[in-house]
Amino acid sequence: MKSPIKKLAQTCKAITCFMVFIAIGGCQGSGENAFLELTTMEIEDPVRHYYPILQGLEQNIVIKVTNTGEHPLKLFKVLPSCGCTIAEFTTHAIAPGNDGFIELKYNSTKNIGEVGVYTTIVANTKEHSHTTYFDIHVVPDALYTKDYEELYHIEQEKKGGLQEMVEGETNERGYIVDSTEVRKYM
Repeated sequence: MKSPIKKLAQTCKAITCFMVFIAIGGCQGSGENAFLELTTMEIEDPVRHYYPILQGLEQNIVIKVTNTGEHPLKLFKVLPSCGCTIAEFTTHAIAPGNDGFIELKYNSTKNIGEVGVYTTIVANTKEHSHTTYFDIHVVPDALYTKDYEELYHIEQEKKGGLQEMVEGETNERGYIVDSTEVRKYM
């Protein structure tokens, strides 16, 4: 019969071997990304300056990415530096010599003045990440500058104003009777 110390030593060895196996396996990657060779890419016009737009308008920006290497190009992440910009991009591998597209949608609702947005593109390239930049001047309406709440209500009205149709306007919703309900709003 084995002593408890020998059993503990064997268990520790087994756990150590298992952890080393997991660590080595995790370093090699997993899934389709594990076998992607490094390649190169070219971004068409990585620095752009757009004409001024009125506050509240949306600017659509399409960035063409060309695979200039010998292996398939895979875009992993596209990360704009501002929450006012949403990125959609090609999720499949781009064959050598072919193009992929990144679409950025910039919403100018919350900004006035000069706005600059950097976008980081993470891919299976030798440089690992690339950066693009665009700037745009957001101009307020000359007659009246709406604040964020007014612009939000205008946007909600465009969507149909469903909440107001069901619950009524905020100043028509009545009052709270139960004093425990007051704590929820404080």
